[in-house]
Amino acid sequence: MDMVLVLVLLPIIAALLLGLFPYQRLQYIISGATLALLSIVAFSLYTSLSDFTFHLPHNLNILIIVADVVLLLFFLYQGRKFNNIKVMVLAVAQLLLYGYIESIAPVAGRAEIVVDELSKFMFLIINGVGGVIVLYAVKYMEGESASPFKKRLFVGALLVFLSVMNLIVCANSILLFFFLFEMTTLASYLLIAFRGDEISRENALKALWMNQIGGVVILVGALIAIIGFDTVMFDTLLESSGGVLMLSVALLSMAALVKGASLPFEGWLLGAMVAPTPVSAMLHSATMVKIAPYLILKLSPVLAATMVGGIISLIGALVFVAASYLALSRSVFKEILGYSTVALLGLMMALAAIGTQESIAIAMVLMLFHALSKALLFLSAGVLEKQYHCKNIEEMKGMVNRAPKTVGFILFGFVSLTLPPFGLFMGKLFAITSVASLLNEHPAYLIVLLALIIGSALLVLLYFKVASALLSSASDVVQSETMPISAGFNIPLVVLSFFIVAGAVGYIMMQQNIFVILLAFPMLFVFALPSIIHSMERYDRTLPYQCGEKGSFDSALVYYEPSIKIQRAMYWGFGILFVAVALVGAMS
Repeated sequence: MDMVLVLVLLPIIAALLLGLFPYQRLQYIISGATLALLSIVAFSLYTSLSDFTFHLPHNLNILIIVADVVLLLFFLYQGRKFNNIKVMVLAVAQLLLYGYIESIAPVAGRAEIVVDELSKFMFLIINGVGGVIVLYAVKYMEGESASPFKKRLFVGALLVFLSVMNLIVCANSILLFFFLFEMTTLASYLLIAFRGDEISRENALKALWMNQIGGVVILVGALIAIIGFDTVMFDTLLESSGGVLMLSVALLSMAALVKGASLPFEGWLLGAMVAPTPVSAMLHSATMVKIAPYLILKLSPVLAATMVGGIISLIGALVFVAASYLALSRSVFKEILGYSTVALLGLMMALAAIGTQESIAIAMVLMLFHALSKALLFLSAGVLEKQYHCKNIEEMKGMVNRAPKTVGFILFGFVSLTLPPFGLFMGKLFAITSVASLLNEHPAYLIVLLALIIGSALLVLLYFKVASALLSSASDVVQSETMPISAGFNIPLVVLSFFIVAGAVGYIMMQQNIFVILLAFPMLFVFALPSIIHSMERYDRTLPYQCGEKGSFDSALVYYEPSIKIQRAMYWGFGILFVAVALVGAMS
């Protein structure tokens, strides 16, 4: 249990030290040492064989209750301050529900903290990837127009975010989980609003009220658990049967859909793009959104082979397709990455809700490699933004000549998302075979299978669309000198790339299958691609019936935006499906 305390307390101590020492070299030392220690402890826990439990002292439980009330009152104050009715109404609802639940909640009989295999796996993602992002943030904040103390406060907030995440993934008490759930909401709200302009504040408030919806359904789920089974503990609830079990689990699952930014709640995650890039990277890879598949995985023993699990799988699969399609209509690079995150989170939740041993293992593989690849891509996008002031893919023409190393990291990120032998390709491949094997018993999974195939194809199209912009070298683009990547940016990108390669090699070796090893051979073509492109630079494309003029076609500028009617129907449909989760749970 001492190692778990290190994961919770060390980031907080490091954040305090960052606040005290204004020297950048010391900030790098503190961040680097924290990353190293967190990674070592997380890996040690992952390789340990035993689970851990911990009872919170009574005084600490009282302190958490007080902190929770103060947090909800802060949300109410923010709603009143910025005249946001949604935030105020949801804050009042949470205060009333939380107060009533605490008045009737049974005395905890089991441990509030349980560290199991799923928790240990999450520690790897949170601390390994999150620590690298914190290290990157120290350099990134140099270019922000804020006071030195506010910059240090920003990096410290990211570290505290890691501490909260380390605790939430081992919370056995639903009420403790709710408190930490809302702490992540607070962190995202403050980080998105960091720059203080009107757009940042508007998007921060959107993230706040949307995530408050998740908090409300958690509280209602906890209330149902108390009424039906006299418990607020996850393990006791999941060991129960009959009664209102499925309704309670359905409501908790709805919180995962909100936190995972499933349609129609994707607006809060896309709005986070206005924040500094480390926030986007942290929310999309190591923290916040990973609560969604984690929670579905935690509930999977009950969700497996049920109508509630089936509808969550359906929602996740449809989100995978819809978000992949919507990404093709965007031109801002970080928005494109954001929609692809929403899509892949939908896929993870769909597989987790199926609840078979194989689908759970595949969902976990997708979670790990998605965290690594998305962190690499977002941090690379931050380099383009800081050094080249490039945010849209229309501005990326000729970037391969101006920023070859950064473009190389981005292309490697795309390769790790789409091609063998990397985990996301392997995960999607095994997911298709796994779902196909269930069709005899569950024909309805045909929808999930088709969504897997279509969504995967759309994401490949998306990544190649962006790659075509990066690799193009149009004659009308003014050439400029190559700018080297500073060590503060380069080291985190190299570390993440190493983690991706090491993870892919380890995953292949674990399979002990010659067919899987042979899938690595397409990488030879990928490594040869730069030289092939370079050899074709002297050729110009011409179209039929033109007198040798260059063609104006550019695949990077082809968009696939749905009409307003289709978008409205899409959002209404997902909204109805979201409500249907609770209705199906009530009828089960």
